[in-house]
Amino acid sequence: MSRGGESDKIPTVGEYRGIGLHNHQDAERLALVRREIDTVFDLDDIALLVEVCASPEWSPESRLLAAAKLKARHQLAAEDRLTRPAFDMDYVIACTGSLDSQYWRSPTHFGSLIEPGRGPHEQGLVPRAVPLDEERIRR
Repeated sequence: MSRGGESDKIPTVGEYRGIGLHNHQDAERLALVRREIDTVFDLDDIALLVEVCASPEWSPESRLLAAAKLKARHQLAAEDRLTRPAFDMDYVIACTGSLDSQYWRSPTHFGSLIEPGRGPHEQGLVPRAVPLDEERIRR
């Protein structure tokens, strides 16, 4: 869903457990992202992983990890000629495909400009303390 391939990827400021940590986040936010990554690493329930992918209150990094775990399960089942897990891979891609894109990066929230819609009583994207301007998004 990104528009520029590798050059469109959001720059990282390091890695945690092999997951790139997106730039323009303060130390407190990065600590939260690390905790969420730990939580997703421990999840094995397919329904919960899909829920994380679709939930904009989770960090983009943890949602991308959940999607990667689901994709790996899907691919392993296909390679071993087993029944594929019961989830919609297209839905997972739709929920997470723009989360690592500078082009679609929200300047005001942690997430994408093209997030799936939320219900009236559901939490949406987490707002940034300091919005990104166009120049900061591209760095």
